Amino acid sequence: MMGYFTKIAVTVILLNLVQSLSRAQSITSVSGTVVNTASELMWGNALIISPLDSTIVAGVSFSDGKFELSGLNSGRAYLKLTSLEFQDTFITVEYKGDTVVDLGTIVVEKAQIELEEVVLIANMPLFETRSDGIVQVNVENTILATSNTVQEILSRSPNVFVEDEGISVLGKGAAIIYLNGQRILNEQLSNIQASEIKNIEIVSNPSAKYDAEGQAVINIVTRADVLEGIKGVLSQNASFSEFSPTNTSTNLSMDYRKQRISVTGNYGMQLGAYRFLLNTTRNRSQEEDSFNSDITTDWKRKQKYFANYGVGVQYNFTEDSYLSIGYNGLTNNLGGTENSTNDITANGEQQQFESVVNKDDLTTQNSIVLNYFQSVDTLGSSLTIASQYSSNGTSIDDLIAEKSVADGKTTNRTLKNLVHREIPILSAQLDYTKAFSNQGQLETGVKFGSVSNTSDSDFLVSANDGDFIVDESLSRDFEYHERIYGTYVTYKKNTSQKLNYSFGLRGELTEYDLQTDLSGGFTENSYFNLFPNASLGITLSENKSLFASYTSRIARPRYESLNPTIVYQDAFTSIQGNPNIVPEKIYAFELGANLRSFTLKFGYNHTIDPITGGAVQGDDPKSYILQGFNSTKQHDVFAGIIVPIDTRWWTSMNTITASYNKLVDTRSSFGVNKTRPQAYVYTNNKFTLFHGLKLQFIAWYLSNRYDGIYFRKNQAEITVSLEKDFFNKSLKLQLVANDIFQTNKPDGDYQLGNTLILFDRINNTQYFRMTASYNFGKLKKINYQHKSYENGENDRL
Repeated sequence: MMGYFTKIAVTVILLNLVQSLSRAQSITSVSGTVVNTASELMWGNALIISPLDSTIVAGVSFSDGKFELSGLNSGRAYLKLTSLEFQDTFITVEYKGDTVVDLGTIVVEKAQIELEEVVLIANMPLFETRSDGIVQVNVENTILATSNTVQEILSRSPNVFVEDEGISVLGKGAAIIYLNGQRILNEQLSNIQASEIKNIEIVSNPSAKYDAEGQAVINIVTRADVLEGIKGVLSQNASFSEFSPTNTSTNLSMDYRKQRISVTGNYGMQLGAYRFLLNTTRNRSQEEDSFNSDITTDWKRKQKYFANYGVGVQYNFTEDSYLSIGYNGLTNNLGGTENSTNDITANGEQQQFESVVNKDDLTTQNSIVLNYFQSVDTLGSSLTIASQYSSNGTSIDDLIAEKSVADGKTTNRTLKNLVHREIPILSAQLDYTKAFSNQGQLETGVKFGSVSNTSDSDFLVSANDGDFIVDESLSRDFEYHERIYGTYVTYKKNTSQKLNYSFGLRGELTEYDLQTDLSGGFTENSYFNLFPNASLGITLSENKSLFASYTSRIARPRYESLNPTIVYQDAFTSIQGNPNIVPEKIYAFELGANLRSFTLKFGYNHTIDPITGGAVQGDDPKSYILQGFNSTKQHDVFAGIIVPIDTRWWTSMNTITASYNKLVDTRSSFGVNKTRPQAYVYTNNKFTLFHGLKLQFIAWYLSNRYDGIYFRKNQAEITVSLEKDFFNKSLKLQLVANDIFQTNKPDGDYQLGNTLILFDRINNTQYFRMTASYNFGKLKKINYQHKSYENGENDRL
């Protein structure tokens, strides 16, 4: 270990030596004065951008025409001047003997838009890969903006999959979610309006700045206006499907800014119903134990009232500091039914079971976020203090009617399921970034997080219309408390125009206690982990670069997967958490290259104690419990390429990925399956047709998956949309046809113990949607501007 750190130290010293020798022949400062053709001083932004992908290397805002960019170290600088007052202007600054370059007076052309008119919406690229390997998916003004939920947006994004088990990234695994740089739970995604999202960042190898949990990070960035005035967006859509009833979504968002104060608010409501259908077969073919069960479960959920809402206020103390507070809430009153039929043949005897669950569920979520930001200097040093508190409550009052037919005899039973669940979450963090004039940057911070998960569940049973009696064998009480103390340090440096590197370390202490009314019901434990990471980037030429990264992560089980409370599915099927699950440990390496407009990426992940799961046979030979547990280890290898196409009328981003997954289990009684590579193809296209009509097309295909235990049949989806703007782009109409051929259907099998389990599911993915959105209000130029900023992977509002 000491030799490892010695090598790192020697490498850093040599890199600094090379950097110091090269500075004498590099540009360290660029300045100038920006005027229009009438010699009037302009306001705007001066940016040094990367020639590879136009990411911002350094930047400064100016309000009196004068700008100066210092702390540079490059033989050639690419300067971009941008503003709503003038057209974007690009200048290449070459080193010609002077390290300090004064460009003098720069004359720019007047912008093509008027600031006092309704704000026009730019035509955004579909998605892009940044020089650090992060994939940025642009949502605003694309087909993704027609989605009703954040989960729907993610399911249409490249390399992202949304399933019952959670959200995952192809080639990596389970992802944790951030909102504007702050960690949120998957359950809080419903708080976010899809219409408020600007873009999504997919971070496949996160730095130490992020929580160590999860194998990838998805950061959701919402819209924010920086001009004064008031702006609003009202959207309405309706979805139609032969498989599921009609549902509608209404969203309203407002933004107001005046001098130092900005206020935002949003409200969204969904009405209607949606449907899922699951077919499951369980088969045991032993001579002494012949068993077959064919189950069909039909979920018909009715949204009595679903609304998410929020308000936020930000006050700018100075040009370099602000305080913001935000509130987000959710109310979801869910009704409808779950209908299940189960045809059982056991040792030659046939039985039929039916059940109807009448749903009456209420979920509420309320969260408050408080942020303070202070810019320390013009180089990009800053201090951020952030805190969040949220309460998540669920009340269930379901009435279940059961009917069984065996040997010509019919038996009826009625159950009541009463559940109350509370999950309060508290987190606080402090982050400090110190930027140095030699293009080095030190990031450090601390974080505390606390989560409680308490629930009590009672099952009351009435046989043949008798009185309801509490069934203690089905009822559960559960209480879980978790506290995580984290700290990190990361150092980044651009040693020259050709080389950049970073290395960091994160430490997390986890304490938890768990109590349940099952036998051995109290558990208390703590553990400490260190998570090193490092990255390296090499620029070979203006359009060729290499990057590599290493990271270590942890994937803790979801709170509900620890909770042994019984979730009723049918008379012989239930979902129960497993309090004995331990976290996964992941070690990941990634290597990539940007070659002109193409991006190549290769990666390997090694996972210890991967969390898997399946249908475990219960005490009754006919019963099964859907439960998670740990396997031994998992190997994942992937290689992919991103191919863009950009013409005057056609913009396309395409990804092709091949992966190989091998799951090894020596703890459970899984059957051994074959392993084969898996292919994934994704394409996102936008065509500009006649009279401003635009056609967008998204399609993806995922081939069969064989990972040694599970088999998943191939899936695909094709989505097409037409859109057109009216009334100076203030009104937009869109028509969307999603999953046209209904080929996005989970289907597969696995063997656990003596049971072969086959399943196929139909989700509500095939639909036709009509959307209208109207932009209103006026924005205008302001004199108040933030004067300096750095481009980071975790910007905060």
